Amino acid sequence: MTDKINITPFDHIKLTVEAQIPLVRAMEKELGRKKAHHLVRQALDSTNRQISETRSRDNPMTIPKLEAEFASFGIGVEFEFDVLKRSDDEFHVDVHKCAYTKMMEEMGARDLGPLLICNCDFALAEGLGLELKREKTCMKGDGMCDFRFRKVKE
Repeated sequence: MTDKINITPFDHIKLTVEAQIPLVRAMEKELGRKKAHHLVRQALDSTNRQISETRSRDNPMTIPKLEAEFASFGIGVEFEFDVLKRSDDEFHVDVHKCAYTKMMEEMGARDLGPLLICNCDFALAEGLGLELKREKTCMKGDGMCDFRFRKVKE
């Protein structure tokens, strides 16, 4: 009998990032930081966009679903945010406490947080038919993340 193990989005991201950090560090050493990060960003964006496009093909993203999924990233961890706007086409959120920043600090890799976590949001949103604008992140030391999602008109 095979039992499915359920893990939280946080646990999934933590496991993924733990595996990625040594690879990125090796690439930085061999190729230089700029080239290594460029290659990692290309690979992650392509994969994340494809995953979310496939997922949304049969089950298009709606703002209520987006809000529920956004909240799920805080299951079992310190993750505090305020919803500023919610409409049929837009979802605006400010995150004030981000467990992902603390996680990356504890791994000694906060400098890789934007690359491996934060910037993945843009390709994921695009694949779901959303536009994401964000100027600030906790990971970069801005004290907050300002997520501004908007459904892309078809």
